[in-house]
Amino acid sequence: MSRKYFNTVLLLSTTLLTGLALSRPLTSHADASTQTSNAVATTTASASSTTTSNGNTYGVDDDNIVWITYPSMSVLTTYTGTGTYYNADGSDTNTTVSGTSGALGEVRINLNQRTAYVWDSMLNATSNTSARLYRKVTSVSNFMYLSSVYTTKSLTINFVDTDGNSIDDSMTFDFPDNSDKLENALLDATPTVDGYTFNSATVTTGSDDNPAITYTFIKNTSDSGSGNESSNSESSSSEASSSESSSSESSSVNSATSSTDSGNLSDSSSANGASDTATSSATEVSVSKTSVYATRKIGLYKTVNFTKNNRIRWYQKQPRTKRPKFTVIGYARTKAGTLRYKVKTTSGQTGYITANTNYVSNTYYQMNPKKVTVINAKGINAYRKVNLTSKVRHYRKGTVLKVKAVKQHGITTRLILTNGTYITANKTMVLKK
Repeated sequence: MSRKYFNTVLLLSTTLLTGLALSRPLTSHADASTQTSNAVATTTASASSTTTSNGNTYGVDDDNIVWITYPSMSVLTTYTGTGTYYNADGSDTNTTVSGTSGALGEVRINLNQRTAYVWDSMLNATSNTSARLYRKVTSVSNFMYLSSVYTTKSLTINFVDTDGNSIDDSMTFDFPDNSDKLENALLDATPTVDGYTFNSATVTTGSDDNPAITYTFIKNTSDSGSGNESSNSESSSSEASSSESSSSESSSVNSATSSTDSGNLSDSSSANGASDTATSSATEVSVSKTSVYATRKIGLYKTVNFTKNNRIRWYQKQPRTKRPKFTVIGYARTKAGTLRYKVKTTSGQTGYITANTNYVSNTYYQMNPKKVTVINAKGINAYRKVNLTSKVRHYRKGTVLKVKAVKQHGITTRLILTNGTYITANKTMVLKK
């Protein structure tokens, strides 16, 4: 009997012995400092996960950790040599493990670390994400598929400037996939590179069906950039209101306008038969990117003119934890002077939405809320580092936390707790008390 055949029999035997305990799909996931993303029906990065018809679940935690889970007993794994176990945030557990085989539960890409990890649902059978142990994907010597829908893809991730020049190490690794689900999640991520501000994410697929994700960044200048930590962000004044329609939560672009859109839910008839150019501002102005979410029903439009023919889609009003998010990449005005946001959706689509603060608000707290309550159903994590790595502890839903400051991080902000640790400032995850 060949060694390869023996290993295959051993894998299948182990599968039969443990199949009963692991027969249900793996849909549980962690925090959102552990912020997770969606896709398919609605796309709300860092707020919820998406489960596909074949049992895959995928999303994004805190904008830079992309993950995809696999149905039980769909992909068997074989490991080689002695490796190290890591936590979900990529921190070293200082625990070693050797060889053996099991069932793939999750692939987790930490974009800030430029490393990918796998969780094995057979060797570490736990539904508690914070307790899971991961190995680097490079320690996997073989993926064996029990379902014909899965194949191995080689994924490449690049980090470039606006001229296409590489600005950081790229990463390439193999993973099992049956569609473009992981690529969808990667498009929702916003990784960081020191000295640069995130600009866009694109995906290309070669003739061999292997995907490549390219993250493009804008180099920071001395007076602008993602590292802005003005005294305003450390202000001790509280927000006027934590409600979704609070004008104090409007982005910095809102202050640039003296007129708002009072007819956001109906299509304008003023542009009937007129060209877009005739009714819109002659120029568009780029802005420092920020994240906003919709607090009421809004539309996404091809141009600044909100007509039925220009409407791309509606976004229905959602509960706070599931509100659709947008990255503001510019703004323009109608002929009447009404401000519009030019945005990129979490699925990568661009268009225009209202800038009216009765309909949209900053996704992240901009000023110190003093106290917050954890509202994410799966809780959140606290970390030692501002990029939300080096996990310290987990806080359950309903926990009240004291905040001493707010710190800018890319297009997001972080809340600094009184113990010096960092948590997400995402208002779909925590609520001002």
